[in-house]
Amino acid sequence: MKKTTNLKKEVFRILVILIICFAYSYQKPMFTTEKATGYAGLCLENPPKRLGIKAVHLNWQDIKPEKFSIVTKSGFFNQITNQREFSVTLKTKNGEELTVRMDAYNGRCLEVTGPLK
Repeated sequence: MKKTTNLKKEVFRILVILIICFAYSYQKPMFTTEKATGYAGLCLENPPKRLGIKAVHLNWQDIKPEKFSIVTKSGFFNQITNQREFSVTLKTKNGEELTVRMDAYNGRCLEVTGPLK
């Protein structure tokens, strides 16, 4: 009888821990728009090799953030846990628009689109 009670307590504790972890992952704090702009600039100046693009040297006085959007990531697990992506469009004085898509929680650069030289 005692073993069953202890087992029930342990299962209950594990269940509570899982619910807390799921709730945290569902409502994780995202970047602010300022921080997202900074990460977008870093992604352009030091792009990951997996993207296969050359670094873009930015003159920050010529750059202004044009558009911000937050979208839900695709995939079953990502939609259950409410995972999001940031899309930041930066506009230069020349009128060029560079869009950087990144993870909204850690700033990992996922994709860069626009007129890259």
